Amino acid sequence: MSRSTMMLGAYVTLAVLQVLGRLLEISALASVTKPLLMPVLAGFLVVSSPRPFTRMVRVVLAALAFSWLGDVLLMGSGDGFFLAGLGGFLVAQLLYIVAFAPVVRASTPPRPPVWALVYVLYGAGLVAVLAPDLGDKLLPVALYAVAICTMAIVASGVNRWTAIGAFFFLMSDSLIALTRLADVLDFSVPTRETLIMATYTLAQGLLVYGVVVVQREIWRETPQAVAS
Repeated sequence: MSRSTMMLGAYVTLAVLQVLGRLLEISALASVTKPLLMPVLAGFLVVSSPRPFTRMVRVVLAALAFSWLGDVLLMGSGDGFFLAGLGGFLVAQLLYIVAFAPVVRASTPPRPPVWALVYVLYGAGLVAVLAPDLGDKLLPVALYAVAICTMAIVASGVNRWTAIGAFFFLMSDSLIALTRLADVLDFSVPTRETLIMATYTLAQGLLVYGVVVVQREIWRETPQAVAS
């Protein structure tokens, strides 16, 4: 079994345990596995990417580091931890955009696809729905909505894995944002948290797998390009 397969298997195992911890309300299991998710996923990217690392890999590793920071901060309680965690994920989204944008610009025909612009309408609608209850959180939440919708648009032009991953990332964050509608949607707390972490771990895994696919394609087509 290759190191790449082992690391991917470790990430999937941690993701399943994290989701089960949420579903079964085993707080110790959820707390232990959550901080391990992004480091193990970063390990998968490291062992799966040809050397030397391309700029895309280096930037995505930074995005995973800030995602890990966001994960840890959001384990705290209170508005301070929430806003700090949001800040970590905001930086992660910006880094994903930086990583994916060159691939989209260099693609033929030009991408991302036109359908991806639906994310603009979705983000605007979500912020409009939440705005009355956000208070002084309106600006940071709106900025984050712009960032993640832009990331989803850009990621849709890289490959199908990143496109699907970005979609699930947006769904995960939407579930967090719509917590106030939990009673209307008839979502219990464990169900809501299970869905959030299931979509989040799937999203991050697909984004990184999409990056691995890009790197392998570059290596096959032009081995010397990985030195850039």
